[in-house]
Amino acid sequence: MTLILPSFAKINWTLEVLGGRADGYHELRTILQTVSLGDELRFSLIDDGIEVICETPGVPTDERNLVHRAARLLAEFAGVRPRVRIELVKRIPAAAGLGGGSSNAAVTLIALQRLWGVKLAPHDLFTLGARLGADVPCFFLGGTSLGIGRGDEVYPLPDIRADHLLLVNAGVAVPTAEVYGNLPPELTKPVPAASMPFSLGAAYAHYARAAGPIPPLRSLLRNDLEGPVLARHRLLAGVKERLTRAGADGVMMSGSGSTIFAVFDSDAALDAAQAEISSTGWWTAKVRALGRDEYQKSLRFGM
Repeated sequence: MTLILPSFAKINWTLEVLGGRADGYHELRTILQTVSLGDELRFSLIDDGIEVICETPGVPTDERNLVHRAARLLAEFAGVRPRVRIELVKRIPAAAGLGGGSSNAAVTLIALQRLWGVKLAPHDLFTLGARLGADVPCFFLGGTSLGIGRGDEVYPLPDIRADHLLLVNAGVAVPTAEVYGNLPPELTKPVPAASMPFSLGAAYAHYARAAGPIPPLRSLLRNDLEGPVLARHRLLAGVKERLTRAGADGVMMSGSGSTIFAVFDSDAALDAAQAEISSTGWWTAKVRALGRDEYQKSLRFGM
């Protein structure tokens, strides 16, 4: 038996750092969005063990890969013998703020439940996902979602439609630990209780404006990590400036970097910008926001 599933990327429409936490992490509030760029994962039953195969240079195939760790974690939690070969076809750049590894891990937990005849309760699935990484749980929902806490407590929001997005990655390595280790003091103070969204209703109202329409994308975009990252990596600031000059309606860094995404109002404007950017040799991809229904249908599951 073989399962072949897509593993989509994400961007962050917003990312707010509310302050420091007692556990050493940072309290975040973020709007996440799955997009149409995706890896492909192929799962096959074998007699014993976990095998990960990937032809992309630099991608580990041992326990350092979140796919391997997800398979091991599920087997241990469910009390089953691990026996799977996972072939990973990478299209999402690694360490790019697009959640490629986290998406791979989420899809692995979904696929192996079918392959191994395991049925996790939703709470257990999300708990296992959060143990693997803060971005993993959002890939159980897909579409537009709100992440709070470390970003791993997620809730569905009304899908934001954006059909003309350009992703640009200039190949700059931005380690996440470096990003959070160089935040300005005002973003690392202990979190005041009054700033926390204590309920889904409060969080939803803060972003989705339950009593009215979602605001235009250009006014929504925000990333508290962007300023410190662009100050240390001037090439990324140049990427953003170039996309703005190319006529983008909005430009923002995704996650902790280093991919920059740009919102355009038409395919023609997007194509012109991509053609102009292509002379630099930077990696680019035309994508669109992937809504929750389409996302879940592509994985053939319902939450």
